[in-house]
Amino acid sequence: MRSDNALPDQASFASILRACAVMSSLLDGKEIHSLIIHTGFNLDELTCSALVDMYAKCGDVPSSAQVFREMSTKNDAISWNSMIVGLAKNGYAEYTLQIFDEMRQAHITPDDVTFLGVLTACSHTGKVVEGRKIFNSMINDYSVQPRVEHIGCMVDLLGRWGFLKEAEQLIYKQSFDSDAMLWATLLGACRLHGDDSRGQRAAKKLIDLDPQNSSPYILLSNIYAASGNWSEVNSLRMSMKEKGIAKLPGCSWIVEGQKTHLFVRGDKSHPNAAEIHRILEYLTGLMKEDKYVMDVDSFLPDEE
Repeated sequence: MRSDNALPDQASFASILRACAVMSSLLDGKEIHSLIIHTGFNLDELTCSALVDMYAKCGDVPSSAQVFREMSTKNDAISWNSMIVGLAKNGYAEYTLQIFDEMRQAHITPDDVTFLGVLTACSHTGKVVEGRKIFNSMINDYSVQPRVEHIGCMVDLLGRWGFLKEAEQLIYKQSFDSDAMLWATLLGACRLHGDDSRGQRAAKKLIDLDPQNSSPYILLSNIYAASGNWSEVNSLRMSMKEKGIAKLPGCSWIVEGQKTHLFVRGDKSHPNAAEIHRILEYLTGLMKEDKYVMDVDSFLPDEE
């Protein structure tokens, strides 16, 4: 676009900033921010909201907050939501609730996205009382009907802090009992608190909804193992084998310069797989021997 001398506008910048946010590419996002300033465009509310969202999703919360505070106008929920969701996802619960209060004081009506961010913040910090009040206010004061994501936040909040019965009842009460994600969240909470009976019910629901998913079998197996019920552990493993259900392989990646290296359990397609496995074996040996000094140079190729 730029090579054809077509000048970008606010919509162009907002779109490319969203792409940077999705890719968590902070370096590219900063370059776009600099380009916006040098191009001479006014930072309107749309572009600023995209900047707030990009910085937050890339983990640079101070820059996100700085852009938000320097915005000349914040007249709709979009810019407030960008800050609230960004803070919540990065674990800044207190600041999330503070921005939420400022939003209401500015007479900006919160919407479903606002409440999703605030409930996420409550879930991460165990603010059960505040979460209940905000959830009820969402429905009763603002007439926002809860989506499955809102119920998921509440199930996570209640389940994580031991209110398993209330979490299970909420799933049925809001008629979202056919959503696998909710039962998976509840099952994880049952494992955390060692609730065998409720964990079995959640696992059965999840297996009925998603029969080929290995997660409920593994989580339920962990619950049984924690309580010493090894016969049920073996029974679950046999059931998985008979149904041909396998655990999804682990996956990780690392970015080196402009290249992303993807690693999947059991996969040896990486061009440096042999060297990587050799280093891992060496590190494993050091850990067993309680030795942590590694001669990295011995594994690097000779310079040509």
